[in-house]
Amino acid sequence: LVFFGLSNQLVVSFKEENTVAFKHLFLKGYSGTDEDDYSCSIYTQQDAYDSIFYIINQYRHLKNISLGTLGYEHEESGLKICKQQYKKGTMLPSNDTLNIDVSTET
Repeated sequence: LVFFGLSNQLVVSFKEENTVAFKHLFLKGYSGTDEDDYSCSIYTQQDAYDSIFYIINQYRHLKNISLGTLGYEHEESGLKICKQQYKKGTMLPSNDTLNIDVSTET
């Protein structure tokens, strides 16, 4: 039971430490202070694009910027971004009603 507890604690610590490292590496403007969980507010399309491009740039330079043994080497094109969205949706601002076609595009 003691060995199981110690082993489990090591796994949890490893996960938590890696989560913090990835937040510092990939979240633009991450300060290192989480209240409950890190939440990022994006207010404009440009903010969204800036955050996505920051992540892609950090990913591309991961081998050079990470202190540990983090890095991804693939002979293919590397990072791929997949976007899935509803085909059509409308909102009536007068009563905040959403009308969404549940068909999706990828």
